[in-house]
Amino acid sequence: MRVKQNFFVCWIFFASVNIVLGQGQNDVLAEINDQIEIIDSYTEFDTFYLDSEEFLDKMVDHGAELNGYYEHERLKKISRKIGTQIADILTTFYFWNDQLIYVNYKQCPYMETVNENGQKILDYSSFFTKYESKHYFNKNKEIKKSTMGKPIDGVSAQKDFVKYAGKMKGLLDNKYYNRDLYDALQGKWSFIENTADYILFEGTMRFNFYNGRFANRLKTRIEDNVMICVFPGDNKMYRYRIDSVNEDMLILTDLSSKEEFRYAKLE
Repeated sequence: MRVKQNFFVCWIFFASVNIVLGQGQNDVLAEINDQIEIIDSYTEFDTFYLDSEEFLDKMVDHGAELNGYYEHERLKKISRKIGTQIADILTTFYFWNDQLIYVNYKQCPYMETVNENGQKILDYSSFFTKYESKHYFNKNKEIKKSTMGKPIDGVSAQKDFVKYAGKMKGLLDNKYYNRDLYDALQGKWSFIENTADYILFEGTMRFNFYNGRFANRLKTRIEDNVMICVFPGDNKMYRYRIDSVNEDMLILTDLSSKEEFRYAKLE
């Protein structure tokens, strides 16, 4: 009899715990939905974008876009489009207090059309949603997921949203918070000691030209007035202190060799 009583007491205890945990998660989900609604109600975002070269290591078949939406100097939302060979992959990330709270992910295959020769081809401007997943996060952990449809064959659904969102947020934040310095760097700069050498800044990308010919491209980020340059897909870093930049002159110092480089603005 006592064994049955102990079992009943334990059952009541665990049932109560599950009810409390369920209520707690429901409260968190309700709060996240309220936060999503607030973010979607904003009408005056500061919108910043990254070109495909700024956030992709490899180019895709039909282009890529990534936009960040800022309100009161904080990133609230990221929209990303990746154009694969057969579909657009659309992802929207929501942030609250700099933490990822929600992701909406869609796989949208292109519609077929018939060309003037009667051949079936893909219309890259027309698509439909074949697969969609919704993900809720609390303290960098997924707490709820729902899906609709089936993933497209040959297209792998993204999984590690927290890590990827953090990386994209870092790229956007760097461009946003250093926007004045990036704006000053934009354009073509000629190396004063050899005018056939020059560098070109487009967004956060730096392109090097030697003897008038393209040599390489680097992704850049700015931290405490230091320009950090990396080759896409490579972890090796090159650091240059930005000593001065204005509409006429750019002066950089290689923090490894301590060598100074002076450039004149061309365009």
